[in-house]
Amino acid sequence: MFGSASPPTWSARAVLAVVLLGALVAPVVFDRDSFPLSTYPMYASVRSSETSVPTAVAVDGDGVEHRLSLGLIGASDDPLIVASGLRRSIAGGRAADTCREIAARAAGRGYVAVEVVTERHDVVARASDEPSLVARETHSRCEVEP
Repeated sequence: MFGSASPPTWSARAVLAVVLLGALVAPVVFDRDSFPLSTYPMYASVRSSETSVPTAVAVDGDGVEHRLSLGLIGASDDPLIVASGLRRSIAGGRAADTCREIAARAAGRGYVAVEVVTERHDVVARASDEPSLVARETHSRCEVEP
């Protein structure tokens, strides 16, 4: 009534299986993250056990350091935008200018200084909420107006 299409033969199924398997393996063989399947290489590669994070800290009159909010550091609530701005500032030799901008936003909060720093952390310790600071490099320190 509607035609007499026959079901696919064994050889047609085998060809289809080989094509699908080829599409699955192609991104790995050609070392390309691509359609139709992705290997997500940014998640599949080996990462270092340490990571560097640009940030800014405030220091009070007793010398105690305080973590600053993203809003105080970079006038944004997006951590990627704030970190990117700090990285560009540090790399471009403008850490002192950025320090003064952060200090102006932090004024009136009881801080005496702000430091723009790059901290290196142990990733596993940090994810486990354990002390993770391995090293710190201070790029700029500036005073906070009362």
